[in-house]
Amino acid sequence: MVTDIHCHSDQVSADNIAKFIADGGKIGSVSMTLKSAIQVLALKQQYPDAIELFLGIHPEVAADEAMIEAVIALIHQHHRLLSGIGEIGIPFFYLDDKTALQKQLLKQQGAQLMARFVAIAADYNLPVNLHVVEDDIELALPILNQYGVGGALFHWYEGSLSHLTQLHQQGHFISVSPWIFVDDHYWQFVQAIPFSMMLVESDAPCKYNGKIGDPSMIVDIIAAVANYHQISVEQLTLILADNTRRYLRK
Repeated sequence: MVTDIHCHSDQVSADNIAKFIADGGKIGSVSMTLKSAIQVLALKQQYPDAIELFLGIHPEVAADEAMIEAVIALIHQHHRLLSGIGEIGIPFFYLDDKTALQKQLLKQQGAQLMARFVAIAADYNLPVNLHVVEDDIELALPILNQYGVGGALFHWYEGSLSHLTQLHQQGHFISVSPWIFVDDHYWQFVQAIPFSMMLVESDAPCKYNGKIGDPSMIVDIIAAVANYHQISVEQLTLILADNTRRYLRK
């Protein structure tokens, strides 16, 4: 069984979700806003055994306190349905036009929001599904350590080899996206990820070379990684399934 561990399923067509699940797949369904949290919660109720539900607020969303409190209330109300907390993390991409001082302030504010959700994850003993880019692990790791949350998923992470080693030594996971088929630098980084910390994701409906992302794309990721390391698809699928169970604490 394969799991797309990071997918915005509220933005994926119902037919594609149904087909992927019918073919034996599972989906780690993350939320970004209150609206998407409600939508992925409904999807979990529709596919209780095939959806791994994560609730959170994306760090690049302009969320006011009312939205934050509403999503937190949903988490408390439905915590028994949750597989984890996410998508949460540190803002990065929308800061391109900001000054260095503005970036520092916004990242600090993002870290404070991340900490609120990590604290909830710790209370319910749930894993976290993180949006943390490059050197921002230096902001994220102290938060995880503060609340004793191990085995975090750094989705679509790419950074230095020293940071990769740091994440590996601390027992965290990294999910590989279809971006391996688009960007050679990312593909080279993925080649260095130890099998023991690897998961796979579509981040659907993110586009790859103009093609809308879909959970079925993880099949091609597994084939490419297996081919590079000269192991069978079946063997890698088993490794990923075991990693997924460990990450979800099952």
